[in-house]
Amino acid sequence: MTVPDQDLTQRWRQLRELGTVRNLDLMLVYFDEYNMADGFYFSGIWTQFERGLVAVSTHSGRAALLTGPETARYAAVHVPSLPTHILSVFMAAGAGYPNTRAQDLPDVLADLSGRASFRIGLVGTASMPVPLHQALSYVAEELVDVSPEIERLRQIKSANEIAAVRQAFHISEQGLQAALRSIEAGVTETAVAGAAESAMRAAGAEGYGYSTILATNERSNAVFSRPTNRPIRTGDVVMVGLSPRFQGYCASLGIPVPVGPIEAETHEYIANLLLVYREIERALAPGIRAQDLYELSRQALLRVGLDSYQLYGAMHSMGLYEAEPPFLSPSAPWHLQPGMVLAIDLAIFHPRLYGIRFESGYLITDVGAENLANSFQSICDHLVERAI
Repeated sequence: MTVPDQDLTQRWRQLRELGTVRNLDLMLVYFDEYNMADGFYFSGIWTQFERGLVAVSTHSGRAALLTGPETARYAAVHVPSLPTHILSVFMAAGAGYPNTRAQDLPDVLADLSGRASFRIGLVGTASMPVPLHQALSYVAEELVDVSPEIERLRQIKSANEIAAVRQAFHISEQGLQAALRSIEAGVTETAVAGAAESAMRAAGAEGYGYSTILATNERSNAVFSRPTNRPIRTGDVVMVGLSPRFQGYCASLGIPVPVGPIEAETHEYIANLLLVYREIERALAPGIRAQDLYELSRQALLRVGLDSYQLYGAMHSMGLYEAEPPFLSPSAPWHLQPGMVLAIDLAIFHPRLYGIRFESGYLITDVGAENLANSFQSICDHLVERAI
């Protein structure tokens, strides 16, 4: 799991150009286990255990990884071209690291910036621990949050990113087919999840954007319920959500799976949500305003009487996370653009009919939108028809 060198070089150049425009000397991208995406985007490092910073000097263009000893060892193996510094500020409190020499934050930043006094552009400020932010404020002339600019930068995917997401969706389809083959009365939720995950791993999944969702009845109203050892029963509707990761990028497929004949009211509930999904899907095109899509989705749900049961907007961007900005909202200021990868994530949580979701990913093109899961439409149609 890494980022091609040409993509990294381009991203460092974009950081440097942003720093020049904003009159900044050093650009720092914060990452940790919770906020990994920006760090991976600029380093190819998908961290575990430790925090860190990707640093790019605006003046020299030098890039470096500033982190703890375990991540530094990982980087030495997977991205040997990226200079790495172990900083004392990222050492785990109370842990012993024999044979490790740590550097101090002020010394490393002064060396990278090439200046005694410097202004720093920060990415990921909202996730940064207070002590780290304070340490940076002590050594910098000024700290400037440039996170919104980087968020916009990540919205348009490169050819390599699109290829990775496309492969992730191919893997997700393998997992969904395995789940569908396994779902039957008497089989446990965990067994079905295991079949899906095994198929995705065999197809090349490096990990998962979120834990596999597989739940029935009232537990499907918990939005992202994990599977249990509860046996599936005839008449259940199984909420399935799969998010394999490939080369750092996620897919996500969500679908309600009826087990045998179901009640007519439940069938109508599922069929109506699929109609709304298809209406949103038909509207996807470059230039469309996100707030217009939001209104379209809300009006479509209103027409079938489901608007009161929606928890979150029906669309978001995806890539390094299953759900990342920009999101659909009534005031969303963005337009769909070629090169965006977006998910229609249409979920409803009904107190009596329970939770169902239809979700797949779309590449916005010059002329429309491409569903990245080739079999998704036919699977949805078949499942709704089978449930009658």
